[in-house]
Amino acid sequence: MTPLAGIRVLDFSTIFAGPHCGQLLGDYGAEVIKIEPLSGDDSRNWAPFHTGLPGSGTLFLVVNRNKRSVVVDLKKPQGLEIVRRLADDCDVLIQNFSAGVMDRLGLGHERLHQTNPRLIYCTISAFGETGPLAHARGYDPMMQAFSGMMRIPQPGEPAPARINIPLIDFTTGQNAFAGILAALLQRHSSGKGAHIEVCLADSALALQAWGLQRAWAAENTQAPPAAASAMSDNVPYESFEAADGWIYIACGNNKLWLQFCQAMARPDLADHPDYATNNARRAHYAALMAIVRPLIAGRSRAHWEQAFVACGVPFAPVNTLPELARHPQVQASGMVQEYSSPQFGVVKTVARAVRFDGELARVGQPPPALGAHTRQVLGELGYSATEIEALLAAQVVA
Repeated sequence: MTPLAGIRVLDFSTIFAGPHCGQLLGDYGAEVIKIEPLSGDDSRNWAPFHTGLPGSGTLFLVVNRNKRSVVVDLKKPQGLEIVRRLADDCDVLIQNFSAGVMDRLGLGHERLHQTNPRLIYCTISAFGETGPLAHARGYDPMMQAFSGMMRIPQPGEPAPARINIPLIDFTTGQNAFAGILAALLQRHSSGKGAHIEVCLADSALALQAWGLQRAWAAENTQAPPAAASAMSDNVPYESFEAADGWIYIACGNNKLWLQFCQAMARPDLADHPDYATNNARRAHYAALMAIVRPLIAGRSRAHWEQAFVACGVPFAPVNTLPELARHPQVQASGMVQEYSSPQFGVVKTVARAVRFDGELARVGQPPPALGAHTRQVLGELGYSATEIEALLAAQVVA
């Protein structure tokens, strides 16, 4: 369950994508040392807070378990010496500073590669190292806008809005994790490290691969556009309002359409010439919805779950977050776990989404308090107790 045991990671990253990558490495057994400034990772103080306690920003709790925290002032020569010594003994380094910062500190890839040629150096940025936006900064919502994920409103509609999950941050962290794993495999045969570069904009662009392919295809075809509410070329493939909430149904082929009609107790629709094929359903979309929507609105979500699942139609309730947490499927999955934090008591969390031989891993160590492991890690580097006290007194570390 811990295939990365023995791998040592130095994590300078903050906020989301980089820390998520570091947590994934820690979840799989790597030793992750999180380097923080005196003020800590900004996400420690991003609201909302866990039970209202300062420093317990929920974002920090989401992406920083299974790490040790060391506070170092990188503006001081003694602080730089500490992290250089750590980097010389690490397998992986993750950083998401603004372009050029690590080079100015003497912590860039070329500099550290000289003393540790086996180091896998991962740079995470907003727009990458090239192009007119290379030095621009950005968070997940900027990339949702940049990549076309935000729907352009028609007159009178609400302004463009973000998807309500940090999809691009999560994806970028996972892309970095995958790149690091590949580099570790390559190093096993070559003996050499690598410089891995990932950015939010590239991740967003990759997520839009299908959308772009469809857009390019639309330039060469005369296919009628999908209904605005459906956001798909298949019909039905969208959300519907039941008597007590919303559900989502997806008929990706004609066999599923036949099963949909069975679940709806409307077999007469299956072979109706206006609805027998997907192109016909798209052409008569409004008429079909005038039949289907009132039928679905007349029964509960529980009724439709039983009916559609029994007939093999892809179905899901549109859950609120509290409903998601309480859903029997989530309860059965074991994905929601708890750990005990010395600072914040019992905290719920979501486990890694991979099972080994049918077993889901436990979440391990809670996110660390700021600087909780500074003394321990400095001692492991060979600093004496007297030297550590002097560094603390000088606020080189904390």
